Amino acid sequence: MGLFSKVKDAQQQAQQAMQNAGGTQGMTGGFGGNMTGQMEYAQRAQKLHQQGVEAPAVVEGIRPTGQTEIGGSQLVDFDLAVTPGSGQPYRTSISQSMLPAQLEGLSQGATVGIKYDPDDPMKALIYSW
Repeated sequence: MGLFSKVKDAQQQAQQAMQNAGGTQGMTGGFGGNMTGQMEYAQRAQKLHQQGVEAPAVVEGIRPTGQTEIGGSQLVDFDLAVTPGSGQPYRTSISQSMLPAQLEGLSQGATVGIKYDPDDPMKALIYSW
């Protein structure tokens, strides 16, 4: 596989991870056209897609920020109680872009599937609910 093919494959994986996460931003908030923020998020999303550790989490809080992103998604802050397979349970807060239809299935007390960064467990994305 040539270098161009590897770059193209990495871009496709990052794009898929962002779609799975509900939009083009995530843990650091909305980007408002900030290409640096988008690139950082894409790198994090790709890392979580490839190396993220899956764990269940309980939604303890949902706070829409009022910020609407490209494509109609909304930036939402989530408070999560994470129960990793090994180690102690912990709490974290993340920001993630969600489509209105995705938010319909989420409520306080719901159990969701997340992937967290093994190098920094406070960074996570909701992948299933």
